[in-house]
Amino acid sequence: MSIAVDDEDIQAFLVESYDNLDRIEQDILALEAASIDQGTLTRLYRSLHTIKGNCGFLPFPKVEAIAHAGESLLGRLRDNSLEITPQVTALLLQTADELRQLLREIEATGQEAETDYSTLIKMLEAVQDGSSSQAADDLLDLKLTTSLEEDFEGFQLKLNPSEESEIATSTIRVNVELLDQVMALVEELVLARNQVVSFSDALDNSAFTGVCQRLDLITSNLQEGIMRTRMQPMSTIFQRFPRVVRDLAIAHQKQVQIWIEGAETELDRSLIEHIKDPLTHLIRNCIDHGIEPPDVRVAQGKPPEGQLSIRAFHEQGKVNLEIRDDGKGIDPERLKQRSQQLGILSSAQAEALSDLEAFNLMFLPGFSTAEHVTNLSGRGVGMDVVQSNLERVNGTIEVRSQVNFGTTFRIKVPLTLAIVSALLISSGDERFAIAQTNIQELVRLEGQQIAQIETLYDVPVYRLRETLLPLVYLNSVLQLTDTVAASEVVYLMVIQADEYQFGVVVDAIDDVQEIVVKPLEKQLKDLAVYAGATILGDGQIALILDAVGLARQSGVIAQFQKHLSAPAIAAEDLDKQLILLIEGPQASRMGIPMLTAERLETFSFSNVERVGNQELVRYRDRILPLIDLHRAFGSSVPEREDLSVVVVALSEGSSVGIVVDRVLDIVEDSLSFKGAATRPGIDFCANIQAQVTEMLDIHAIVEIVNPHLLRQAG
Repeated sequence: MSIAVDDEDIQAFLVESYDNLDRIEQDILALEAASIDQGTLTRLYRSLHTIKGNCGFLPFPKVEAIAHAGESLLGRLRDNSLEITPQVTALLLQTADELRQLLREIEATGQEAETDYSTLIKMLEAVQDGSSSQAADDLLDLKLTTSLEEDFEGFQLKLNPSEESEIATSTIRVNVELLDQVMALVEELVLARNQVVSFSDALDNSAFTGVCQRLDLITSNLQEGIMRTRMQPMSTIFQRFPRVVRDLAIAHQKQVQIWIEGAETELDRSLIEHIKDPLTHLIRNCIDHGIEPPDVRVAQGKPPEGQLSIRAFHEQGKVNLEIRDDGKGIDPERLKQRSQQLGILSSAQAEALSDLEAFNLMFLPGFSTAEHVTNLSGRGVGMDVVQSNLERVNGTIEVRSQVNFGTTFRIKVPLTLAIVSALLISSGDERFAIAQTNIQELVRLEGQQIAQIETLYDVPVYRLRETLLPLVYLNSVLQLTDTVAASEVVYLMVIQADEYQFGVVVDAIDDVQEIVVKPLEKQLKDLAVYAGATILGDGQIALILDAVGLARQSGVIAQFQKHLSAPAIAAEDLDKQLILLIEGPQASRMGIPMLTAERLETFSFSNVERVGNQELVRYRDRILPLIDLHRAFGSSVPEREDLSVVVVALSEGSSVGIVVDRVLDIVEDSLSFKGAATRPGIDFCANIQAQVTEMLDIHAIVEIVNPHLLRQAG
């Protein structure tokens, strides 16, 4: 039941211990000059106690033993049962020196030195027992018999800066409030940057545009640097859980083994504080309600020792946390029955619930299935507080459980609350922002595609690559002016929010922008569809949409899921892949595997620069080379005001922009019907949607136009 000690744990221990030793030396000298001072003694005692306590998590018994002996001596001084004398302060300084030497050895080798420190510990104990005179004499004799040569070597050692601890000199401690103030200033700088960039777009001044691009880059780098200073590993809270699990297991007479994975995963410091209590509560629930006693587990064919795993990992710009046990699981039917007993649902309402909806009943205030109240749980409080605490930081929680096999709690929280990348959209006369992490793709519907929107179970749906996608009309949910019905073009955002996948229909899609998230005033806190507000570059205020709240508020998701279960995946569908269909030279139909396509972008031709024969464009703080398919296939390049570009990865960290005439669609196909390539630059021909489609060989195309790019990428 322990977390493996890694280099980060040791480094954190050394940093704090060096700081404590610096304070210890200063306080010892202050005591020697001013005699007894309770404040100084208390500070000394606390510093040594911290060093000793931190050793409880690390394999450093010598440091712990010396710190404990010194702490005991300070305890005698603090309760006035021992006087401070020059001999006592000399012994305390010797203790600090030996601790510092031990720390340097740990820093250099990762482990304690082989030196025997029993003499020092005996001297500290002797002083405590009242034998201070003899102990002091021993110490002074030890110092006086040191040879002149050894003294000179020690003097050289003190003057040699290379002997200073690298950790002690390469780290500083910063007040958290100061860090928060700097972060607040960075947020304001981001807002100002957005406004300046907005002005730059409206002006035709290349010099001003260049300055704005430089400001944009510096602001982004500064923001990233400040964000890194706020990030802390999950080990800061994970390290307490083995002890929590041990104590709870003993209290419940159960055997539990804990597994921790991803302790190095980093999260914003403020978010770590918010999720600490919810995680602790879920662990308590797993042991109290989930994992069975050893005799029950053996009778069910399980090992007597229950398994509890905690896992943290990054995914889609969020930190995911999984708490999983192999206990008795949660019976959704029992939850439905309990909801009727508590008068929450009628019999008909409970019967209509899916298993997932039944699991969500646990998050209702006062809901509990426990037959008996214990000192840990059963009072019907806790799970609703867990959800509330997570929602305050835009986090979500979901439950998956199977009777007799265990339960999994999945928590998702954003990496940071301060600055996020968001897509700006318009509906009615209003502009909104939505976090990019929630958006899977953007779809533009026109003509016959709009007519393919159907109504199923009173819910509008769109068939996107053989998947029925329930639609939410933003104008309708927010009661805005409806302009979609009269529009010839429909913009659709495919949203993944928690366990929901749905499409949001909006009037227009604007641009991606880094925004500063500002909390809503208390009068608007109950509006679940909004996660906050921000100030845009043009000075306008935009509300930030909450994807999960939008799904719940619309009601169409719940209505749709009542009638449809998740579609089964046919065996022949397993080999299908997403294909980006484009229009190439001479209106030819071409395809690019979506696995290689990073993004779809539109650039103004005025932003394209030429170096030699290579066209370039500034793209996301880097230079993106452009390859026009007309040039690759030997046809004349048409004049364009805007360029449709598919950004394709050549290798790790290297990309190229493929200029196409038009993006047609994204389809799913197994590519089972293949034909030979018709010309250089084509990998093969495929029958997609009953039409011959040339699949592009990106590397071959780059080789044709500019082989130097491939050598750079390689």
